[in-house]
Amino acid sequence: MVRSRWKGIYVAKELQNYNTVTNPTIVTTERSSVIVPYYLTKTIYVYNGRKYVGVKITEKSLGRKLGEYVLTKKVEKYKASGKSKKK
Repeated sequence: MVRSRWKGIYVAKELQNYNTVTNPTIVTTERSSVIVPYYLTKTIYVYNGRKYVGVKITEKSLGRKLGEYVLTKKVEKYKASGKSKKK
């Protein structure tokens, strides 16, 4: 579902505080925050439940959410058992 226009975009308060601080590393757990133009060309470290993953912000990622770029589940691949079936 799309967020209502009258509510505006959601940016976490901890990310809004980085506007005043000149800290080069931005660390957050807020995956639902929207990427705003202030964060262009910066790297934001987003928590995926296990570790912090770096997300480089580009012009193409503006208006999207931080959680779209961080996977929370491990991608499993099926491995061959190495045994051949006998006919």
